[in-house]
Amino acid sequence: MTGAIVTDTELDITGEVCPMTTVHVRLALDRLPGGAILGVTLTGDEPHHNVASAVRALGHQIVLDETLSRASDLYRLVIRKSQARTSASPPSA
Repeated sequence: MTGAIVTDTELDITGEVCPMTTVHVRLALDRLPGGAILGVTLTGDEPHHNVASAVRALGHQIVLDETLSRASDLYRLVIRKSQARTSASPPSA
């Protein structure tokens, strides 16, 4: 049911490996306004687990978590960005 959820932006990180998968998702979320929907396509069990864990730890909601292909470990996450400010804080003085 991938087509049922309309995303504000899509991110394909199938060519990335940990920890860069989480970094790319974090940067994409930082660019979006609160409540926006980000679709992420990624490869591998470890990146899938790590990205999902990081997204939840940051307070965002995973709206959809689906396996696109078990044979190639291809996954898709659809994430709703939290309304709260979650971008990295500037360094303190």
